[in-house]
Amino acid sequence: MSALLLSPAQDSATPLTRHSLVRSTGAPTPHSYDEHWLRDLLFRHPELLVADRQSSGLDEVVPLCCELAIPRMGGTVFADLLGVTRTGRLVVVECKLWRNPQSRREVLAQILEYAALLRRWSFGDLTSALKRKLVSAEPNPIYAAAKHRWPDLEEAAFVDAVTRSLKLGDFQLIVAGDGIRSDTHAIADHLNSQSVGLAQLALLEIQLWQAASGNILVVPTVPLRTEILQQKVLVDVSGLPLQLEGPEIVSTLPAENMESVVDPERGSRRATNRAFWQRFIERAQFDHPDQLPPRHGGDNWVRIPLPDPVGWLTGFRSTGAKGEVGLFLTFRDEGGQTLFDEFNNDIAGLRAESGLDLIVRLKSSAPFYAEIGVFKLRSTFLGDEQQLDWLCDAANRFVSLMRPRLSVLAEAAE
Repeated sequence: MSALLLSPAQDSATPLTRHSLVRSTGAPTPHSYDEHWLRDLLFRHPELLVADRQSSGLDEVVPLCCELAIPRMGGTVFADLLGVTRTGRLVVVECKLWRNPQSRREVLAQILEYAALLRRWSFGDLTSALKRKLVSAEPNPIYAAAKHRWPDLEEAAFVDAVTRSLKLGDFQLIVAGDGIRSDTHAIADHLNSQSVGLAQLALLEIQLWQAASGNILVVPTVPLRTEILQQKVLVDVSGLPLQLEGPEIVSTLPAENMESVVDPERGSRRATNRAFWQRFIERAQFDHPDQLPPRHGGDNWVRIPLPDPVGWLTGFRSTGAKGEVGLFLTFRDEGGQTLFDEFNNDIAGLRAESGLDLIVRLKSSAPFYAEIGVFKLRSTFLGDEQQLDWLCDAANRFVSLMRPRLSVLAEAAE
């Protein structure tokens, strides 16, 4: 079992006393270590992440990020720490202080929810989320972090392994805290009820021993044996789970309704408008590696493809005294209203996560027709170049915001 000395021992004869993690409203003091302190410690020293007392139980972990935002309908949750092993298995860590039985029940529900949500992500969803979180220019930040630790790692095989980890829900879940006490069989039953895939759960107790000199010895222990949930998964010849195809949902945006947002004066302006959007198509870059390039729609608007049931994100310019430039999603009829309500109920969270000033526009109640998007007056831009810069940035943010949520919807619909 690994142990960590946080500072050099000043007096080896100084007796050690058990030191508890305590919740603190401010910065940790020499006698106050909270959950954030523990999370940061494990990020800096992943060698403390052990899963089994009898064997290694867990490959060496490379931390990827702290506080990973995982969107869900009705809000966003945050995983304390995400890492990956050399074999491409994703590791999710949640830190919790164990003051009462309720804390234990809550943290188990939390980490199982994270696993269930991540299982619906594609490799592209995870890559996009990490690029935003890390503000990284790396096209593949997951592989880049692993390659730095293991230089001989092959990208194609590693990416396939991470993809498999996501699709199968084959995660190492670790709950880390102080004084962990729980019943192993109850945990296994709870895992089975959540159907999170091939998940392995470990409860990791972090013991802090403090000398009178102030030195801290950190000792990780596994008070309970690891439980592994084995589920039957139908797979294809490549070993990936089979997906049931749902009915195809085709989003439609009739041309006559687009006339309200496009330049009505076609003719000579059509070529100019098409040239503008062609520049946008060529310039637009997306953090999400699965994102397809924009396509021309009609006069002065383009489609940015998105998975069903949304279909696409519309980019447009309109003219006149209140001429706008913007991007929006369209929601129509009963099915669209249900989806709109889900997003609208979390509009504040969507704004905070994307950094976009998202605006909700209810066009009609019967039949239902609404939009969620970003809109700016054309008069606020000095010219086409500023418009293009803003559109490219906003489109990337919008796509990165929506695709993980659409992955969750697609999984739920199956």
